[in-house]
Formats: sequence, structure tokens, C-alpha cells
Amino acid sequence: MGETAIELQVLPADRQDTRQVDDPTQQAETLASDLAPVDKGRDAWLYVLSSLVLEISVWGFGFMYGVFQNYYASSPSSPFRDSSISAISAIGTTALAVPYMSGMILPAFMSRHPRYIRPMVWSAIAVCTGSFLLSSFANAVWQLIILQGVVVGLCSGIIYTPVIIWLYEWFVERRGLAGGLIQSGTGIGGAVFPPLIGLLLERLGFRWALRIWAIAFALFTGGAFWFMKPRLPVPTVRAARSAPLDLSYLRSPIWAVGVTIFVQSLAYFPVSLYLPTYTSLLGVPALDGQLVLSMFNLFSVVGQILIGWMCDRMPYSRVMFYSAVGSALTAYLLWGFGNSLGLLFAFAVLFGTMAGGFNSIVPPATSDIVGQSSTTSGSIFGSFAAVKGVGAIIGPIIAATLFDPTNGGTMSRFGSHGFGKVTLFVGGMMVAAAVFSVLSGVASHVRRRHLPGFEA
Repeated sequence: MGETAIELQVLPADRQDTRQVDDPTQQAETLASDLAPVDKGRDAWLYVLSSLVLEISVWGFGFMYGVFQNYYASSPSSPFRDSSISAISAIGTTALAVPYMSGMILPAFMSRHPRYIRPMVWSAIAVCTGSFLLSSFANAVWQLIILQGVVVGLCSGIIYTPVIIWLYEWFVERRGLAGGLIQSGTGIGGAVFPPLIGLLLERLGFRWALRIWAIAFALFTGGAFWFMKPRLPVPTVRAARSAPLDLSYLRSPIWAVGVTIFVQSLAYFPVSLYLPTYTSLLGVPALDGQLVLSMFNLFSVVGQILIGWMCDRMPYSRVMFYSAVGSALTAYLLWGFGNSLGLLFAFAVLFGTMAGGFNSIVPPATSDIVGQSSTTSGSIFGSFAAVKGVGAIIGPIIAATLFDPTNGGTMSRFGSHGFGKVTLFVGGMMVAAAVFSVLSGVASHVRRRHLPGFEA
């Protein structure tokens, strides 16, 4: 009888242990203890390294497209030589704008359905590789706009979205630095690829250059994504009901920051696309033009890391202001009077550093707007990317209308070779970005004054 009593006492205890394991709070505590640490550790920095390689591969084509554009428009062996410069530039503009604008949809979708991320990305890598291969057989500009612009752009957006989402899982205190290191891949690709692609175009023509690029893209992108993983485990079953969207951030500085990013991109993208064209009008060899573009993109690497580091130490609105003012002065003084190769190299270094690193303000600005929510953060990050994508479309179109190749001017005047109005437009948009940077800071300060525990 005593033994039976003991058994009856043990049984409820076992059941109570089972209830404790099933308790959501204890499950969350157990899960948190098993997760890799944030801001440090091998897994966190492996994510950064993998994302860096992915950034180089995904954005490399768009930011080196100026080399292709120069070849398509001027090479005797180019089947697109009789097409307008506006039509040819639309290829690169689309290749950059579509992945940026996909940020309106993809981060929100993948954050709410994380189990779809890996199959979507692997499919996008395959389609993107095939699109590069198919474009090597193209004979009309419209074919390149579809294959290299729309298809490659959409697939690039899919491939890159996990980088955005998982950044907010892996980093908190060092998010600005980590984001700057990752986004520096754009500049690295834009610095390394132009001379290499230029050599392939000169030796093999654009068809084999694209085929070689397609193979390299598949290897590097696939290899990088193989090692990428989220910090939080992916749910194995679908949640019964999705959490409602939190729209409280709409009362934050999001509007001022978004306008700042938009006007800054209006100024930035015409420079990255037309710099090789301007260099060729100076009468220097094509290799020198490719090197100028490489320097421009290389020093954007420095800018991404520097601005990311600064954003971890001072308000991001102040960093935006410094970047915009410095970029405006550099455009007016060095590009405006850039009638020698030396001045163009100086412009590429300084403008690349100050304007090319501007995107590193997005992670800290997003955190200021929505806090530490990784789901909402990815959506806001993507929305800012979409705004930048609109600027990437409109900016080069405006520059194409302002560019006047018949108005060469003299080598001693401001804005020679038909780029006078383009230079004024670039500098003016950077001044506007500086003004909106101040408004962003004011909006952020006013919002924080109404938060509990605020101290002036």
C-alpha cells in the first residue's frame, strides 16, 4: 500500500514536469540559451563574410554596367551600337532599380514565411544564371532590358533579401559596422569587375564575357548562400494565424529619411553610370575609364565601412548631413572642373567615399524607427531600398535629358563635354539631401522626446 502511494505521488510530479516543458515561457528561455550570441562569435561573422560575397556577386553587375554600356554604345563589334544611349543605359538602370524596388514586397513576405527562403533563393540563382547565359545570344536592346534588367533584377532581389532579414537577427550593438562591412561588397565588386570585364570584352567580345560572368556568378553566389543561415530557427510548421502588422512606425522619422535617401540616389546613380562616358570624352584610353570607375567603387567600400562605424557612435542624421554636404562640394568643384584624368581620379576617390557609403545609414535609421523587431525591420529596410530604386530609375533618366554631347565647351570651363547641367543636378540633389538630413534629425529628436524616460 505504501508503495502504491509512492507511485501515485510520483505520477503527478512527472506530469507537472511535462507541463513545464510545454510552457511557452520556459521553451523560449531554453531556446534563447541554445542560440548563437549576437554581435560576436564565429557564426555571426560567418554570416557577415557570406553576405559580403553575396553582395559582391549580386550587385556587382549593376555597378559595373558602365563598362558594358560603353562597349554596347561604341564598340565596332557591338550589335547595339546604333541604339540610343538612353535605351542602352536603361539596361543598367533596370538591373539596379528592380532589386531595390522589390524591397517593398520581398522582406515582408520572407519574414512572415521563412520556410520559403531557401527554395526561393536557390531557384533565383538558377534563373539568374540562365538569364545571363541567354542574354549572351541577344541581338536587340529590348532583349537585354528583359534578361539583364528585369529578370536578373528580380532574381537579385530574391537572392539578397535574406541578407536584409538576418542582419537584424545577428547584430544589435554592432549593426552599423556589420551592415557597412556587408554593403562594402557593392564597392568591391564595382572596383574589381570593371577592368576584368573590360579585358574580357576587348579579348572575347560581350557574348563570351557574359557566359564567363554567368558561371562565376553561379559559383560565388551559390557558395556564399550555402554557408548563410539565420540565427533564429525556422519554424517547421505554419503558424495558425500571422501576427498583425505593426504600423506605429508611420509616426516616426521614416518619411524624412525616405526622402533623404530618394534625393541622394537621384544624384548618386547618374555618376556611377556616366563616369566612364565622361572619361572617354576626355580622350583617354578605355582602360583609364575603367580604372576611374573601379576607384569610384573601391572607395565606396571605404565609405560603407566608415559611415557604418560613425553611425554606431553618433546620430545617423548627422552622418547623413556630413555625407551629403561633402558629396555636393566634391561634385561642384572636382567633377565640375574635372578636365584632367588626375582630377577625375580625385573626384572618384572623394565622391565614392562620401556618397558611396551613404547606404550604411539604413540599418541604424531602421532601428531608430522600429526598434529591434527583425520582422518589421526587414520591411522598412526593404522599403528604403525601394525608394532608392525609384531614384535609380529617375536619376539617370534626368541626367540623360540634361546631357548635351553637342555642347562640348572648352577644357577650362565648368561642366565641359556637355555635362554642365548634369553636374549642377548632382550637386543640387546632394544639397537637398543635406537639408532633409537635418529634418530627419529633428523628426527623430521630437519623437524621442515623447518616449518614456527621455532625457534631453
